[in-house]
Amino acid sequence: MGQQTRNHSVAGVAVLAGAATIAFATTQAWVTGVATLGGWVAGATPEGSLGFDRLIEPGNRYGDVTPLLLGGAAVLGVSALLLFVTRIPVLGILWRLLALATVLGLGVISVPAWGAVNDPATMAADPASHSGRALGLGASVAGSSGLLDIEPGLGLWLLTIGIAVAGIGAVVPAIRGRTREMDVVEPSGLRRSYTGATPGWYPDQLDAGLVRFFDGVRWTAATRPRV
Repeated sequence: MGQQTRNHSVAGVAVLAGAATIAFATTQAWVTGVATLGGWVAGATPEGSLGFDRLIEPGNRYGDVTPLLLGGAAVLGVSALLLFVTRIPVLGILWRLLALATVLGLGVISVPAWGAVNDPATMAADPASHSGRALGLGASVAGSSGLLDIEPGLGLWLLTIGIAVAGIGAVVPAIRGRTREMDVVEPSGLRRSYTGATPGWYPDQLDAGLVRFFDGVRWTAATRPRV
């Protein structure tokens, strides 16, 4: 009989694809538009786009999340490689949990980015100050009047897709299998058999004039002349 194993290749491919997509997303803009609100105010984005090195936070602050995204992609890549080579069920679950935890962490980054795209006024304006509230009101008016057109960039789409692919891959069931045990040569030179033969007397493999007793698992030392 063979030992039960788990093949995580399908999960590994999906997680690796998600990691590659996330890594590529860091090279693209996460938001674009006629005038990106935060960059427009700061006068720092003449091309009307922002990369992940300038992610808008509440209060018109910028944060560089590129290292976090690349680190998450690296962890997912390592998890995928481990899933490729792992056949032990318990270890496979461990690598899947690691991938899921990383996906959740990356999701924490993508959610505020989508919030900034959908409602830039609340992200770029500081509600604690009069000028911030005025800026938020102006941004809302500009957006509703069409003067300020903000759209999610390719980077944000790729980040979201990569997170989804890696997350789905981490929960894809493993393929069950069995390792095939090769014939083992006994000290006597006889080979163990797993053909399902019932216990009994069979022609000896070493001496055609004898029969040897097979106990259902292996050949025994009991022999007698062949009739």
